[in-house]
Amino acid sequence: YADEGVELRKAGITVPIMVMNPEEDSYDAMIQYNLEPEIFSFRVLQLFEQALKRILPDNRTPVAIHIKLDTGMRRLGFEEHEINELIVRIKNNKQLQIKSVFSHLAASDELEHADFTNYQINLFEKISTLIGTHFDYPILKHILNSAGISNYAYA
Repeated sequence: YADEGVELRKAGITVPIMVMNPEEDSYDAMIQYNLEPEIFSFRVLQLFEQALKRILPDNRTPVAIHIKLDTGMRRLGFEEHEINELIVRIKNNKQLQIKSVFSHLAASDELEHADFTNYQINLFEKISTLIGTHFDYPILKHILNSAGISNYAYA
């Protein structure tokens, strides 16, 4: 949560801090304390862009964001058909820099769902690679949770 990230910054922690599921009323604090939001929809992206323009109108140093992809869990994240629009939006905003692209596995702990997990991993690789080809800086990719690490170490 953003308030936890703010407390860490106030305690002197300087490493990158990712905020999962950021709330709209926390964007100002996230920007002021250099916290890195998860961006999972165009609405969240638009609201965060508006906060950036308001708080850092002349900022020349891009703010790090993390892009969540929906590869089948069906909770939050950009779907494959939205990726081209997402790429254009981020490329056109010099205040943003993608630090990572990630997703969550729905059933990596249940080997009877290995086909679906492999589908998610393959879709993630396809979409994250596509995103990476459009930017001239490295973008981290992460999808494996604890069970994924144990059961799908090849990914």
